[in-house]
Amino acid sequence: MAALIGSLTVGLAPAAAAAADFPAGWEGFHTYAEMTADVAATAAAHPDIVRRMAIGTSYQGRTIWAVKISDHVGIDENEPEVLFDGLTHSDEHMGLEMTLRIMHWLADGYGHDTRITNIVNTREVWIILAVNPDGAEYDISGGKFHFWRKNRQPNAGTTAIGTDLNRNFGYRWGIAEGRTSKNPAAITYMGPAAFSAPETRNVRDFLASRVINGRQHIRTAITFHEYGRLVMWPYGYTYTDVPGDMTATDHSALAIIGKHMAATNGYKPEQASDLYLTSGTTRDFEYGTYRIFSYTFELSAKDYPDDSLISSETGRNKEAVLYLLERSWCPLSVLGSATVTARCGVFDDDFEVNRGWHINADGTDTATAGTWQRGDPQPTTTAAGRKQSDTVPSGTKAFITGTAAGSSPSANDLDGGRTSVTSPTFTLATNAGQKLQFRWTFAHDRTSSTADEFRVQLMDVTTSTTRTMLLARGGAFEKSASWQLASFDLSAYASHSIRLRFSATDAGTNGIIEAGFDDVRVTRGT
Repeated sequence: MAALIGSLTVGLAPAAAAAADFPAGWEGFHTYAEMTADVAATAAAHPDIVRRMAIGTSYQGRTIWAVKISDHVGIDENEPEVLFDGLTHSDEHMGLEMTLRIMHWLADGYGHDTRITNIVNTREVWIILAVNPDGAEYDISGGKFHFWRKNRQPNAGTTAIGTDLNRNFGYRWGIAEGRTSKNPAAITYMGPAAFSAPETRNVRDFLASRVINGRQHIRTAITFHEYGRLVMWPYGYTYTDVPGDMTATDHSALAIIGKHMAATNGYKPEQASDLYLTSGTTRDFEYGTYRIFSYTFELSAKDYPDDSLISSETGRNKEAVLYLLERSWCPLSVLGSATVTARCGVFDDDFEVNRGWHINADGTDTATAGTWQRGDPQPTTTAAGRKQSDTVPSGTKAFITGTAAGSSPSANDLDGGRTSVTSPTFTLATNAGQKLQFRWTFAHDRTSSTADEFRVQLMDVTTSTTRTMLLARGGAFEKSASWQLASFDLSAYASHSIRLRFSATDAGTNGIIEAGFDDVRVTRGT
């Protein structure tokens, strides 16, 4: 992230050089130049908590400005992170007013408002002020509105200009259904490829920069649009409430948070596809790729509201914004105290997305087939029973020794020795009562021996020691797949930095060995 920090000033290309201004009655909205000056002034007035940075440039060369707000703004602290962005669609100028207003609520309120001070002291807040400045400047060029939605990037082989940036993100990109189009002249044109627009690449690369030690640190987000007064949660690409790339637990929490925010601002809460189908959106990308609890706010009751409505339309969202900032410590906490204990500890991985595990991290694995894979397993069944289950404890993915079934029960099982996968390093909390919990399965046929095994080790980085937490050995009998819960007290490791290693070994003849694990977490403790 260090490369993004600073006050980089990028010159505009000739096509972007002319300044624009709003028509009469809308002068209260910020132009790109006014926004840039406001951000610079805010960072200069609050250098201890506000830092300005460039996260890239637009097609026409305008700097995409962001700010970080936190009590130790120059340090990358281990705190929950939240992202706000606006003006993805260039005719939705209220989105920029919303991001600027959040910046000022936090910067100006720090040290004066107890609630805001507590938030800034315990969060890292990122605000991308205007995702699409080229389109926004064009929309008001000549002192009149052009009702322009897209960016200003030409489309090769056509006279049409622009890509709808909120159809250009890479998650489920290309599903041309509902309000998504393959026609370059359409206002909802998805672009020729995912992330074909520099503006969406800027956001993509910024999000990737917040993946530290394999884990995304941004936990919640709102992308501000206009209009309709809506609070929407994922997904937009499907009408299904809980498709295969979402867990029922996440869906429940997303809806509870969304409905709570809507109750505070008077908006209508709904799953995004309830409005209409979309694909390639910011919101779906953030949740589908990183499990960021991401929301779309459609601001104001009408399109192009005049500037007399800026204060009321942004102000009505203050409670929702502060609530989401507070909930970002663990969005699942809205599901109750039992969920807080089970799912709000320092480590929680259901393997539905990639969170930084490393296969064969120490380079000593010897297995020739059936090595660990994160995915949706296919069933493997013998006359003596099922050796690989086609279901997992939650969601659709787990770590499995060869997810495919193969042409026969022995075609894709573990063979040839050991396969291992290691978690990222994480640090336990200081309190007692934390527990390591996970689901696991280990199956084999009667050709197995005690040399075959499934092993779970805790590697204490703080003390450079390793402890075997679970060891299951094979034997000359049939054992079918069965998901079991393991739980181990970690009180002795409080405040230690640790890694976890899961390994499976086929050390005998070419028999059938299958293993898997899922839902690895550290509970919150006492």
